[in-house]
Amino acid sequence: MSQHGPLKINIIFALSLILPLAISFLNTTWRFAQFTPRQLIYGKDLLPFITAFWASPTHTLGQLSRLLQAAIVACFPQASAIHMFAFWVIIGLARTLSGFLLSRSVGWAYPRLFNHWALYETSSGIGPALAAYLIMYGACPWSNFRLQKYRSNTTESLVIICTGLTLCWLDGAPWTYAMASLASVALWSVQAANTSSLRYHPYHPMALDARQFRVVMQTAMLFLLLIPVHVILTTMLSSKILSMPTPPHGTQPFLDILILSYPRPGDTASPDSLLSQTISSYLPYTDSTMVLSVFTHATAHVSFTHAKEHYAHMPITFYADTDMHADSYSDQHLHVAEAFRWASEKGPSRAEWIMLVEDDFPLCGEWGWRGILGVMIELQRDGKYGGFVGTGGSGLIIHHSLLPILTYILRAHALKHSPLPPSVPHRPADIVIQDCLFGTDLLCPHNAKEPTLVISSRLVMDHIGGSASTMRGRVYAAEKWRCGWRHPFHGLMEVDVVPV
Repeated sequence: MSQHGPLKINIIFALSLILPLAISFLNTTWRFAQFTPRQLIYGKDLLPFITAFWASPTHTLGQLSRLLQAAIVACFPQASAIHMFAFWVIIGLARTLSGFLLSRSVGWAYPRLFNHWALYETSSGIGPALAAYLIMYGACPWSNFRLQKYRSNTTESLVIICTGLTLCWLDGAPWTYAMASLASVALWSVQAANTSSLRYHPYHPMALDARQFRVVMQTAMLFLLLIPVHVILTTMLSSKILSMPTPPHGTQPFLDILILSYPRPGDTASPDSLLSQTISSYLPYTDSTMVLSVFTHATAHVSFTHAKEHYAHMPITFYADTDMHADSYSDQHLHVAEAFRWASEKGPSRAEWIMLVEDDFPLCGEWGWRGILGVMIELQRDGKYGGFVGTGGSGLIIHHSLLPILTYILRAHALKHSPLPPSVPHRPADIVIQDCLFGTDLLCPHNAKEPTLVISSRLVMDHIGGSASTMRGRVYAAEKWRCGWRHPFHGLMEVDVVPV
């Protein structure tokens, strides 16, 4: 009779894990959000962390994993709910720490260590906590008594590893289960140091008899090594061929890559100029859905003139705007405003989306182009107004409907007698555009239900002109803002992210 009470508690706990599946099946809006470290780090939202056990999976395999978790828990003779939640707290906090370290902390200091999924991988159910529990305490609590005589450490470890891998692969959460594996080893050490003080507290999360450290370590490490196998196989077998979306209006281009060029220090007529290198990086991807344009608002621009002659037989549109604006400062605001005006007045050849590129931000090869394609595919969804694959003013992808609004705002900033009230801060041109795409500018559309901006997880554009800025006296470090760096907006709750 001593075990009947805890067993009934476990059956109730198991049923509570399945209940959210039935509720979400009846109404998809009735569900707890799945946990990601981003919610704690950027959203300051603790609720998904607390309710992760009862968050509904969003795919069929995740639902199957939940049923398997409930079946295992229902067989436990011990009261396991408190153990599972204690384990989950450790695992969730470890996920949050690793998510911070491998994204925001090292994303631009050591880009090779950056990992998008360390921050964005979702987790729900008790699978990770269950895996840590089994590694630490073994499978004997839910093994048939008649099978105990066949039990050995090796057999038990193999059963645990197979169970953990099955749950991991069904949930699609390798980062979370990897943290569970490491947590089991760390928690064993904690229990070993506190065994004597816990022997009189049978319901304490650390009061059960753990397996030998050597067995726990071997099981945890083998489990950890096998977790990436599924990820590697999935990546190899499901490589997608991306293509630019079909333009919604007949023969109209879907994307116009608009390169803004302005004379820089040491501007020369050379095929190796910053402008020519940038043009050459995008040129191989031009077709009926993507066009390339080069715009300048300078009256004398040597590298622009040379590039126009050099690429005369290529599908590139060069335009030099020589309009005089005596009422405005000749700065970046005016330059970008005139470029947007020209792009919006192209008539039938106007593209659905415009991507702004400064002339020292070439594309990061085929890998970078796949990143742009991924963002463009996401931008097909309703409610999206922009994308961002670079930094500063480069890599901003803008829907054509926003061009007149941005032209007006940028010109207002450029006017010598600006109509903007003194209380409105004077923003750089790139911040004006970013605020508009975020929906924080009052003149731009805003969607309170979902993000309007789509970004790539890494920068897919290089920065080769840091030492030759068009801004007088400004110099950027040559090693900064290069290919593969973490995107500055990565992690923000206000954006959708395409991993690259």
